[in-house]
Amino acid sequence: MKITTLNISSNVIKYIATNGNGKVKHGSISPDGLINNGLILQPDAIASQIKSMFASNALPKDRVICSVNGLPFTYRLFTLPKMEPSAFDEAIIRVIRKEMPISPDDMYLLWQAYPKENNEWQVLVAGITRQPVDNLIKTLAAAGIKPYFLDLQHLSLVRLTAESDAIIVECEKDYSNIVMLVGGVPQVLHIIPSLGPQAALQDEIRQVIGRLNKMVNFYNGNHPKNTIKDTVKILLTGELASDDSVIGLVRQETDYPVELLSPDAKVVTGMPLHEFAVNAGSILMKLVTEREVGKDSAPQRNINLGRIARQLQNVNIKSVSNKAIIGIIVAFTGVVALAYGILSQNQVQDEVSQIQAQLAEAKAEYSTIKTALDASQVIQDNISEIEAQIALVNSEYLSIQESTDYVSDIAAITQSVPEGVVFTSLEIGIGKITVFGRSSTALSVVQFARNLELIGGYSKAEINWIDRASGSVGPAISFTIVVDK
Repeated sequence: MKITTLNISSNVIKYIATNGNGKVKHGSISPDGLINNGLILQPDAIASQIKSMFASNALPKDRVICSVNGLPFTYRLFTLPKMEPSAFDEAIIRVIRKEMPISPDDMYLLWQAYPKENNEWQVLVAGITRQPVDNLIKTLAAAGIKPYFLDLQHLSLVRLTAESDAIIVECEKDYSNIVMLVGGVPQVLHIIPSLGPQAALQDEIRQVIGRLNKMVNFYNGNHPKNTIKDTVKILLTGELASDDSVIGLVRQETDYPVELLSPDAKVVTGMPLHEFAVNAGSILMKLVTEREVGKDSAPQRNINLGRIARQLQNVNIKSVSNKAIIGIIVAFTGVVALAYGILSQNQVQDEVSQIQAQLAEAKAEYSTIKTALDASQVIQDNISEIEAQIALVNSEYLSIQESTDYVSDIAAITQSVPEGVVFTSLEIGIGKITVFGRSSTALSVVQFARNLELIGGYSKAEINWIDRASGSVGPAISFTIVVDK
């Protein structure tokens, strides 16, 4: 398969291209356009340089995997039982809505599941805000490149090692990246901005390792049963790691064993690996779409740039249609204005004078009325606040006294329970009901949430928690669902 990987940074754009037959090209250019914090601020300028780079090096354009250094993202680790792919996707989205700081509607999401004990998955979920990705797609389109997939640099680096416990440190001139692997799962992902182009190499490395030591201490403090051991290696890579003095600098700043990242034989060879580490890791990316994830395979979701580009194109088509309608209205208005201009200048001047006099009178009346309204609004706001507080007290009182409403609510919840699900307790609050229960399968919990959303009077049902149940009474999975009325 012909694949080109692009790693875009604020100071360099690197590429590796393979034709699928073992032939590999690699190279780089320095961008003239502005890229800051992973955001391409001048898509047309960057696109022109990328287009020229592809043309002069005859690089394949159909399958281009991109990564952007410094691209801001948020991530979380969740534990979920194994289940059907369709149910898993729905379950993870519900968990993301509850646990991540940004709505999934405002991010492009990727996730990767890792096997865990007791028939469970540990799932790494990362979300990238839309604007940087949209600007990347705009840049690729202007360069005549068909978008393919977006790769997260940290996950690209993980593919380069067979170690299950390691600390990967990529030292670059603009942003350095750290990945902490524990039991084969990326537990900590971190970006460290450079001190600036004038900073000395020693200062850059000390900053990175100082931040790393703090991260390890924080992680170990929060995971006393699964700490990062003193024997875990620090694996160095990145453009700055090509300097022979870097290993010595890192060894001075930490007690962990330090060595250069040394990938196994499956990685492309014949190039300066540490300078192109992210590109090499992207070539190893499993290009699996959501439809291709099987029942027994580890669930994963990639950021499909091609699909996003098609969605953005549909939005733009609608926008163009709306602009065309507006253009017709503007053109019609122009014709009316032209006809009005044919009137005699004296007639127009008289009408303008009358309108100006009426406007001055109206402004004076408006000022008087606004002053009175402002004063009354302050009083009204105070009254509204008092009324709201009284209404809240009354609502809380009625929620306790008029229990018949909750009798019908509980009856509706009971009717929504699928086979294999039992709820053990309820918490009734203002505007919501929390259901605690057990189930034989996670799929039944997802179905329970669907049923609750379908009954009248409920806006949504969020699965707050699914976990393996403790004790021997009842089904094997415990869950919590919050129902908004």
